[in-house]
Amino acid sequence: MKEQNFITRLLRAIRNLFGGGCDCEECIERGPEQGIFCYKDEGRTKEMLTYPEIIEMLKKYDDSRIKPFEQAYGYEDTRMNIFNFDQFKKYLGHIENLSKKAGIRISGISFIYGAKDHDGAEYGYNSLLYLPSTIVNGKEVLFDPVQSAKRGELVTFKEMLERYGYQWIYDNAEDYEQGKRKDNNYDLKSNQVKSGEFRMVSNDGFGQEDESGAGNWGSIKPPY
Repeated sequence: MKEQNFITRLLRAIRNLFGGGCDCEECIERGPEQGIFCYKDEGRTKEMLTYPEIIEMLKKYDDSRIKPFEQAYGYEDTRMNIFNFDQFKKYLGHIENLSKKAGIRISGISFIYGAKDHDGAEYGYNSLLYLPSTIVNGKEVLFDPVQSAKRGELVTFKEMLERYGYQWIYDNAEDYEQGKRKDNNYDLKSNQVKSGEFRMVSNDGFGQEDESGAGNWGSIKPPY
């Protein structure tokens, strides 16, 4: 029996060395201990759409978004962001491992609209940032897994943005209602200077502060 177990372990080691992975059962049962995360196919999932649902969403966008954006920008905004599949899986594995180290359970992945310079377009093109969320007091809260792992505790996205001088108001309805500005200016430094309340926010305890747990590295596909 001992000899058989040794051979099994040896074969697994060889397979991992040359094949770069583990079988599904081994991965699911013991993978997280080694920072390996993989999943089995459980069949069609509840978030998968039908084509009538897809067409309804696309037409709603066509009817309500394209014309106002063209009028505002002078060109149609991008409609597609493409993220490399293998790279996105690596991102998910990394943030899951970091979150595990910080003792945080990931409850969702949030995609956030931003804008990015592209091909000299005056207003840039729509782009997506993504990062994980967790449940805090029954509410979904965005958090930074990189800074959370460094601190060994939950560090929220809102907290990190504030340290960099930006007000985030989209975690919940209350934050949005209280923080919404008519001028859409959420730069804390300029707003605090105007009101005479500007103060520097300390970065103590946040080594390599610039590193975030958010992702975006993909291809913007403007309309052609």
